[in-house]
Amino acid sequence: GQHAAIGRNRFSRPAGAALDALGSNNWAVAPNRTAAGHALLAGDQHLELTLPSIWYEAHLVVPDSLDVYGVTIPGAPAIIIGFNRELAWTFTNTESDVLDRYVEVVDHPESPTRYRLDGEWRELGSSVEEYRGPEGRVLATDTVRFTHRGPLMRDPMGRWLSIRWTVLEDNDALVALSRGARAGNTDAWLKQMLGYRTPPQNMLVADRQGTIAIRSTGRFPLRPSGRGDLVQPGETAAADWIGEWGIPDLPQSMNPPQGYLASANQQPVDPRKNPRYLGANWYSPWRAIRINQLLRADSAVTPDDMRRFQTDPGSVPADLFVPAFLNAAARHSGNPDVHRAAALLAEWDRRYTRENTRAVLFEAAMRELADLLWDELRPDDPSLSRPPYPASAVTCILLRDSASVWWDRVDTRDVVEQRDDILASALAAGLTEVRRQHGEPERGGWRWDGIRHARINHQLYLRALSAEVPVQGGQNTLNPSSGDGAFGSSWRMVVELGPEVRAWGVFPGGQSGNPASQWYDDRLERWGDGELDTLRFPFTPATASDSLQLDPVP
Repeated sequence: GQHAAIGRNRFSRPAGAALDALGSNNWAVAPNRTAAGHALLAGDQHLELTLPSIWYEAHLVVPDSLDVYGVTIPGAPAIIIGFNRELAWTFTNTESDVLDRYVEVVDHPESPTRYRLDGEWRELGSSVEEYRGPEGRVLATDTVRFTHRGPLMRDPMGRWLSIRWTVLEDNDALVALSRGARAGNTDAWLKQMLGYRTPPQNMLVADRQGTIAIRSTGRFPLRPSGRGDLVQPGETAAADWIGEWGIPDLPQSMNPPQGYLASANQQPVDPRKNPRYLGANWYSPWRAIRINQLLRADSAVTPDDMRRFQTDPGSVPADLFVPAFLNAAARHSGNPDVHRAAALLAEWDRRYTRENTRAVLFEAAMRELADLLWDELRPDDPSLSRPPYPASAVTCILLRDSASVWWDRVDTRDVVEQRDDILASALAAGLTEVRRQHGEPERGGWRWDGIRHARINHQLYLRALSAEVPVQGGQNTLNPSSGDGAFGSSWRMVVELGPEVRAWGVFPGGQSGNPASQWYDDRLERWGDGELDTLRFPFTPATASDSLQLDPVP
């Protein structure tokens, strides 16, 4: 994810959206591990896929001051992700916890005007917000109340909660981005980006001198309790934030011995080495592990390798869970459904290529596994929606303990299930479900490109102006695609920092927002195929194919 402070927040996680299709990837390789001896940088932001795209590609030039290329969000006066003549940068969301809720004591349960703090009543701030129609007529009004922490809201239990969120406070993100675009090396860029406050980002940068660096940059609150994942008592100022992380404390690295850096929304610090609270809701580390596998295995990386890695079909969860399913099935070989499902799954090379016909079975088995394993978390009332299950990384840890109480099903009082019982049952249930939805495997309905598509919706959800594109990748791969397919890689970029900066990029759509234009969706096919366009970065307007000059009105 990228820049929530500009426009509407595209980094919240919509209901029904697949968690690991909303992250982002970035990595940089030092010159001693590239084929040409130049630093390489790659980034791809996994956001909502829309037509027109949320990104707009631009080359901004101010003589003797600015020469920068990249993408911006329409309306934002800065390049958010891109490169200049000396360096390149890209972001992933840090996923840190920068919001707290406080239970407030108010003077009236329906229309409060005061709240209690340290034994005294304080006046609530208020702001009347008007909602107007196209002709300016006021359609409705709403009163927003504030404590010293932030806006006040009522939760479903009737409690009044105030919210402190860094996004609602001072932020010079656009100023920092504008200054960073003028930097001439990594050190200068990192210094300029200290003005960026929220939402925190894993900022990756590489320059022509061969320096690569990453830093989780933003405002990280310090809580007196050391916890930010619990609702705090609002009637005492002792619960308020007491400061923020200092610059030396920020997760960061420069020119590491391994010769590469990467982030994919994983937890940026090891809590065993740094127990200070940073967050509690992390993406599974599968994408980060896969990036490290690819970079560790190649000591002569090329720009085209970087491009290929962005849609790599390998799956770390498949490499971990498929052997577990097959081992469990071997212990339940007397069950014909388990035996058949295992035989089919064993045919898969664990790669989410478009033509593969077994990923659908693995995905179904993993869904069934979650339902069976986390049955304790399901509400007794079937009409109620279930809470989110723990991430698959937690399930992976449980694989080590075959007799954990979590493997036992609550609905079988006379039987105590263990790991292999649940794995075998999930595999058989997955086969049943795939047969129900897609028929028998021999009939051709299990092919991945017939099942998994990126759904690129028009921003008004007009079907005729939307698109569906078969993709290589699946949940938790570097090109993640899951849920309804509406989230995925919104911008891919590779930059080589050589004597002359070279770059390639693509987003799923086109530069024009006009559906009648040939540039509305002309890049969709190349995006779906994992290809990149050459990003033309001319030194002078004379070498540009077209230009637009804006003159101020007298």
